[in-house]
Amino acid sequence: MWKRGLLDFNIEPCISFSCLTSNTSLDKVSFSDQLLNRAPKHTQHPEMMRQLSLELINNIPSRALVLYTDGSKSDSGRTGSGVYAKAEDGLVFRCRFRNPDNCSVFRSELLAIRETLNFALHFENSDIYILTDSKSSIQYLKNWPEIREKKTGQEVISKIATLSQKSRVCFQWIPSHVGVFGNEVVDVLAKEGNALPSATSSELFTSEISSIHKAKANSAWKNPPTHDWYAGNRPGLTLQSVGTRSAQTALARLRSGHIKSLKFIDKEKTFSSCSCSCPASPAHIIDCIGASARQMWSEEGKGLVELLERHDVMDLV
Repeated sequence: MWKRGLLDFNIEPCISFSCLTSNTSLDKVSFSDQLLNRAPKHTQHPEMMRQLSLELINNIPSRALVLYTDGSKSDSGRTGSGVYAKAEDGLVFRCRFRNPDNCSVFRSELLAIRETLNFALHFENSDIYILTDSKSSIQYLKNWPEIREKKTGQEVISKIATLSQKSRVCFQWIPSHVGVFGNEVVDVLAKEGNALPSATSSELFTSEISSIHKAKANSAWKNPPTHDWYAGNRPGLTLQSVGTRSAQTALARLRSGHIKSLKFIDKEKTFSSCSCSCPASPAHIIDCIGASARQMWSEEGKGLVELLERHDVMDLV
């Protein structure tokens, strides 16, 4: 529960949410990844960006609920999120929480937005403004019909759809580190969040698991131990794997995301259909066979290969 002042908590496992359908509408939702001046941030003086941001913020209706969000990741892989909210009566709310270790900054931003939506659902304001310095999050949510990731992405969109039934929802990008008070506050909250005790949920995105494993493999190649396998011919992402060459190759493809079902059409990623008629992306294959992303990160991956073979999807990998 939120309360006035400052609240610390660990991010909870994803809760159930209503499924998106072809009838889902976000007509009362706007996504803007630009200020009034469309000039790129790197070409503008910070003071100019600050003035443009304040001009935009000052034009927000006085009765609107304004919320700032941010995500943070330390060099050690600890991640956190923060939310700062200011209600129309002047009450201020702050929230900071720890996310699963090694989750991406992008996902930390989405988790902050998810908590912001949970908070906003308790208010009856006709206008909700969510200000974030993450352009990628706004662009990702703006393309919401294409979101396939269920654990966070579709849940966020579902909450946006619910909130938009009673309020007009505006997502607005603002530049970071230019002296906008709310953004500076939430930046500190996110950094404090990654210093909190461990998160209760340790589930990571498939893409995050893949990135971790690739970094681990790259480190092994740069600093090779004196083991027999170093002289072998195993694929790079399966240095610690055992089993047949085909099993090692399947693991390497799945961990890197470059699986057989992946095709590029007009520079866009597309995937062949799985037996269940869904696009056979790495994340879907993992879900479809009842495995977890963490199994893909395990040292040997033997159990994952057995599941792939049992469900007859090796030809997709």
